[in-house]
Amino acid sequence: MSIENELPKRPQFITVLCILTFIGSALSFIGALWGYFSITASEKFLQNMSASQDDAHGMISGMQETMIKAVENAVPNLVIGLLCSLICFYGAMKMWKLKKAGFFVYSVGEIIPPISAFFLGGGGLIGGAGAVIGLLIAIVWIVLYAINLKYMK
Repeated sequence: MSIENELPKRPQFITVLCILTFIGSALSFIGALWGYFSITASEKFLQNMSASQDDAHGMISGMQETMIKAVENAVPNLVIGLLCSLICFYGAMKMWKLKKAGFFVYSVGEIIPPISAFFLGGGGLIGGAGAVIGLLIAIVWIVLYAINLKYMK
């Protein structure tokens, strides 16, 4: 009896998805840290921009409102970003081992950030569009993993 017969073979598609998720989770973790530390620099830049230029159609003031909301919610966004990247990484590790529970863990980690972005992002066209795009990307990845649930226990 060989080990090869005892362990189920992981489909190549799951392997690729998990590797991409490991990379994406690491980038998301770094991105959450980067976003937190760069938010004040962005706020100062926007204030300087609005002081030096005419506000065409209220666009700059709308961006300022979004930026103020982002500064107010910097800590919650950081915590959500860090935790959800770790949750996605953990879920992908479980799916790497063909554990179905990893899919549900991963799904939670994927869905929370775009939903929280909608509520914490300040709204507006830019914030709302970003949340919708993030949600669509999350749904695509969840569906890609869901297609492979039949290989997981």
